[in-house]
Amino acid sequence: MLQAMYDGNLNAKPEDVGYDRKKLEALNEHYEKLIERGTLQGASYLISKNGHIFARSAMGKLRYASDSQDLLPQSIRKVYSITKAFTAVAIGQLIDRGLLYLHQSASSILPEMDNDKHRQITIFHLLTHTSGLNGDPGFYNEPYGLPWFEWTAEEIRKQDPSINWKKVILAGPLQRMPGKEWIYSTSAYALLGAIIAAVSGKSYEQYIYDEILQPLGMSRTFFTVPEAMHDEVCVTSSWQEEELSRSNLASDDDPPKAGNGLYSTLDDLWIFGQMMLNGGQYNGKRILSPRAIQLQTTNHLHNVPHQGWGSNHKNYPYGLGWSLEHYDLCSKGTYSHEGFGHSGLYIDPVEQLVFVFFVPSQQGYTHESVLLPRSIVWSGIL
Repeated sequence: MLQAMYDGNLNAKPEDVGYDRKKLEALNEHYEKLIERGTLQGASYLISKNGHIFARSAMGKLRYASDSQDLLPQSIRKVYSITKAFTAVAIGQLIDRGLLYLHQSASSILPEMDNDKHRQITIFHLLTHTSGLNGDPGFYNEPYGLPWFEWTAEEIRKQDPSINWKKVILAGPLQRMPGKEWIYSTSAYALLGAIIAAVSGKSYEQYIYDEILQPLGMSRTFFTVPEAMHDEVCVTSSWQEEELSRSNLASDDDPPKAGNGLYSTLDDLWIFGQMMLNGGQYNGKRILSPRAIQLQTTNHLHNVPHQGWGSNHKNYPYGLGWSLEHYDLCSKGTYSHEGFGHSGLYIDPVEQLVFVFFVPSQQGYTHESVLLPRSIVWSGIL
């Protein structure tokens, strides 16, 4: 049996916040079985209630090699699409400051969208994945999707010097008219990153650092992990090792990393989640207004279908960049974002609970590693 590595730097005991300690043992046992079975390479998590962290542990390996060091509670991991929540918060900030409005046409900021086909796409559509733009590769279970977000500006220019990444995203017909279907689109979030850059006058990545990461003290969250810290980053394949190295070679002409670019830690993601739970502020720093938090985490879709990844939802709920699809033990109003099946950030405002997890695996998403642990965690609330 694996031995979970606990971090003793906690500011509460489970019983202090009304939580059943035995459920943490059950959670560890669940993860340990998945690691021994080969479903997971490792697992780590952090849970807090009422602003008090009462559980933080890790087990399994940092790397996919057999001689890898252990995954630690403080290890760095790419969080993929959780980045979209940061992009949504950045858009919320610009709305707070009177620099954008939610139903503003994206074409008013991005000239490439100022045409009959794209002019009706709004910031709201981009945030809620209802723009009609192409979904991510594999969204409709297609075997040969276009992985545009792995292309660099140099690779695009090799094909046609007149084409930039925005034109690649916008090429071809819309999959649906705006507002008619939920189609998960990292492309849309790259466009939001470009909007943030155009309005703020700085790169998307610099804006996120200046306006979110630095004020919150998220000192171990990066778009480009310093080379001296590469040995602390959890990867599950040689491809992810190459991705880590390539992040240092990005060009200013590349798409903003607004959909899947951040690396972070359990504790840093917890800070971000606690900020959301606190109504937009943390440790004396105001990031968003309470009204903006409420707007982002409220359902905005009505009778909008979601037919991706084998689903057939006729009325899919979604916030402004946050998932509201919780149908098990989570409280009504819980919101979240996951990252490529390897990570998750769940926020329950009723129970004042934040759950952050990393479940690195070569298999990617499995219900066993994402859905079942969620139920175990919420079952511990007394």
